[in-house]
Amino acid sequence: MIRLALILPLALAGCSTGKASLSPIHPTVRPLVTNDGLRGRWTITAVNGRRTDGLWLDLGGEGLGTVTRAGNGILVGSPQPRTQAYLGCNNWHPNGWTRSGDKLTLGTEMSLRTERGCDAATMALDEEAYAILRATTTMEFAPPNRLRLINESGSLELVRSGS
Repeated sequence: MIRLALILPLALAGCSTGKASLSPIHPTVRPLVTNDGLRGRWTITAVNGRRTDGLWLDLGGEGLGTVTRAGNGILVGSPQPRTQAYLGCNNWHPNGWTRSGDKLTLGTEMSLRTERGCDAATMALDEEAYAILRATTTMEFAPPNRLRLINESGSLELVRSGS
């Protein structure tokens, strides 16, 4: 029986066309460095491994927004241009963003999110993407235009728009 198990793969190899199927070449993932610009429009191509279409994250001015309580009101200052995202159903306007090494944090204090109603599948995808983005993520960068954001809520695959 053992001899048959050893001979079978060799016999099958003799029947091949001679063309080896190669696995696709994956870009080299590396840590982000200060010179790697993050600003601009990123298309979200996958949420937790599921392909998506039409979702995006636009990283505006770097830095977290400020919230100042003055008199009877609250003053909110956001870095310009504003950071925003479309997650399939709702728009989200984080109050800026920061990075520290390979960590990306979007500002959640005084951020704004629309409350549109969508079909259940679209709303579930929107909620998954929002859960990932509202917590600090670890960034994996594959030059020149691919970014993965990962945390305990899942992962997002992004491609820089226009690249």
